[in-house]
Amino acid sequence: MAWVDLNESVPDLNENVPESSQYRLITDGQEVIVNPPSVGMCFTTGHEFFEFCQLYAFKEGFEMFIKSNKLKKEYKEKGVSKSGVGQYEAKPHMMELIRLKCKKGGVKKGVGSNVTGCKMNIYGVSRDGLFTILTCDLQHNHPLNPDCSRLMVNYRCIDGTTFKRAMINDMGGVSISKNFGTHLIEKGGYENITFNNRDLRNAINVERRSSRFSAADAAGLDAYFKAQRDLHPEFYSSIQVDDDGVFTNAFWSDARSRGTCKYFGDVITFDTTFACNRYRIPFAPFIGVNHHGKSIIFAAALISHENTPSFVWVFEEFLKCMGKAPLGILTDQDKAICRAIELVFPGVRHRLCLWHMLQNASKNLGSLSDWKKIDTLIRTAIHDLIDPDEFDEAWCHVMDEYGLRGPGWMKDAYDNRRQWAPAYNRGKFWAGMSSTQRSEGMNRFFKTHVNLDCGLVLFIHNYEYCMRIKAEEEKQDNFDNIDKPAKIDVDKSVLVEYVLVKTYTSEKFAEVVKERRGLTHTNVTKTSCHGSVVLYRADEKLTSPFWRKRFKSYDVRVDKENGDLHCSCNLFEFTGILCRHIMRAMDVEDFQFVPEKYILQRWMKCVRSYESIRVSYFDPLESIRLGKAKELSQRHNYLSELAMRNDDALRLYKEAMDVVRLKMEDVVGIRKTGEKGDDLICWWDPDARNVFGRRRLRPREFGERARLRDVEPVVDENRIKTPVDKRHTGRAKTKRNAPFGGKAGGNSKNKKVVTEEEVIANEELICNAFGNLPSYRARQQHANHVGGTYAENVPQSSNVHPSQSSQAHPSQLHLSQDYSQSFEFDINDWRTRL
Repeated sequence: MAWVDLNESVPDLNENVPESSQYRLITDGQEVIVNPPSVGMCFTTGHEFFEFCQLYAFKEGFEMFIKSNKLKKEYKEKGVSKSGVGQYEAKPHMMELIRLKCKKGGVKKGVGSNVTGCKMNIYGVSRDGLFTILTCDLQHNHPLNPDCSRLMVNYRCIDGTTFKRAMINDMGGVSISKNFGTHLIEKGGYENITFNNRDLRNAINVERRSSRFSAADAAGLDAYFKAQRDLHPEFYSSIQVDDDGVFTNAFWSDARSRGTCKYFGDVITFDTTFACNRYRIPFAPFIGVNHHGKSIIFAAALISHENTPSFVWVFEEFLKCMGKAPLGILTDQDKAICRAIELVFPGVRHRLCLWHMLQNASKNLGSLSDWKKIDTLIRTAIHDLIDPDEFDEAWCHVMDEYGLRGPGWMKDAYDNRRQWAPAYNRGKFWAGMSSTQRSEGMNRFFKTHVNLDCGLVLFIHNYEYCMRIKAEEEKQDNFDNIDKPAKIDVDKSVLVEYVLVKTYTSEKFAEVVKERRGLTHTNVTKTSCHGSVVLYRADEKLTSPFWRKRFKSYDVRVDKENGDLHCSCNLFEFTGILCRHIMRAMDVEDFQFVPEKYILQRWMKCVRSYESIRVSYFDPLESIRLGKAKELSQRHNYLSELAMRNDDALRLYKEAMDVVRLKMEDVVGIRKTGEKGDDLICWWDPDARNVFGRRRLRPREFGERARLRDVEPVVDENRIKTPVDKRHTGRAKTKRNAPFGGKAGGNSKNKKVVTEEEVIANEELICNAFGNLPSYRARQQHANHVGGTYAENVPQSSNVHPSQSSQAHPSQLHLSQDYSQSFEFDINDWRTRL
């Protein structure tokens, strides 16, 4: 089937040629029968001769290739050659003669060769305006296999429409296997599909790599940033190059991300462990927490070298972009990042990831014979001792007990304790974050849309697609908070819960409800009073899954006149949610309102200015093209649905489409051979508009070598150069050992089951180790006294709720009864061990 330019002279079919010598096609239902080639058959062009012979070979079950050919003189003058690329590549319609041979013809050169020396061949020559077959030998010396023709390379192809849909699925994060499965189901089976899984994988990989050769990767990224700045003035971007003009670092942030940073940029996490492109350049996003408790991206950077100058440049760009420094930044224990933060963000709280600290403890001390005991004491000191003095005494005791005072990990961790220990950080706001888990979670999200083979330009497009998903998720959360209130029973007797249900988002209000449920096993007792300041001791009975009850005590300070509330657990200072101890004290003091400073606007479900910012993640030309494609798709779907209703509608649809097709070909300037088009193959056959073409799934114009050979030399000296491939030269991938001998990653299936005997042994170990600490001993004695006193006063068989007892003081609670078992309750995540 030949597409020709109407401006060129196209010879018509020779009416004097006998009908018997003309090739023809007989259609019986859906079966297509092709007459065998014979001497004297005439064709309009060499392309039609080639297509006819290939269709015959497909029906017979073998493959052919061009053994020899000769270009016409007019095409030689235009620069077309057999080794040409693109528009200079030789095509069948440009040939003066073509000799086709069976693929199994020739001389066998190896043991694994499938050559049989087949003599089958067809020879055609262009004469008097027609392409005529001169010689034809159709005899084979090997068996034919027509049932497996669709598996042969010559007849596998991907049409343009299918390829576009496959690329859309690939951009949407659909794996190649599932991508192929969708087309397989749509076509109705393998026998109706013209390509296999490997063909689709090759086609997608070629498209992914094409951006690196059309315009150099770094130059293309710079051009994309300039186009975005022209489209949106609020878009911020910057690229750093070295002395040779090679790309080193990049930083960017769109208008919406900059708007979110104004509201939620007080605390951020920064991590560089995700290498997301073929150059192995780490992707470093700045992550925060929005009012729904979800992770959001403020800005992103690509860093070629993980050293202090690179991080200094990135942090300076963040400061220029946002206009202010964050209140706190959380990173892993990287010396280069720590030095850069000290230089760029002096005075900003810098906290190290607690999870990484515990992993480092396992790596450095795991070989000791007493590691299990040391690990138990370390985790107890970190998570249970919330007072800085208690933590210091406990940590020093562990070092003295096991001889770890000398240089080593314990000493270094103790010197840097203010940057990672919860006892030193619970009194500061961190939005509930103790580790870089949000950054790692965002990396996992990006891995579904980014692969290591993509270039910088393709990565930035995938990044914008991910940002669109995140923006839509936040929009859906905002809508759900208005249209679908949280399905949680509100206890109107608790003032904090009754007030915050109207203002906080559903996700944050669920945390408030979680604290209210803790009131069931929390009791406060008045200890002293100093003017308007009243001091309480809050006794809390913690539920334990190991058949034992634990008691904890906290100090609560209440100033009703000035509206000041404080608890030694520091839950509000750490997460912005009032703890159960303060709620109980407010109930005893009979508060009539919640002080305004304890209702954070950060967690409110009010409308914020950045939500109205419309960010276009595609260039204007792409948006126009997508709009046209959408309109055409809607029209086609509607007409095709009508055509399927009955036979009359289908006949009318076919007649109208034939008329429209011919008119559109005239407007565009192309037409198939003949007045009504070619009858050899149906004009809507996808093979006629394939992407990788029959007989060659990856032609030269799509090959990397051809692109490099055809690329023009760079003239602009200021053009940014693409970085070298740094594959396998980044951070070493080390196995993160689990603290208790299980697999890393926190998989619940691999967690070690702790027995009752081990729990009792650990409690004895902790009591013997920390029992000499004055503050720890006093707290334990008070907890035992509280538990023993309540156990003596209340019978074990009593199931009366404290609120139903008329003799109980309003501020007291019978802690001997495990009321927490009457409902589903978990200890706070921030207080539990990792």
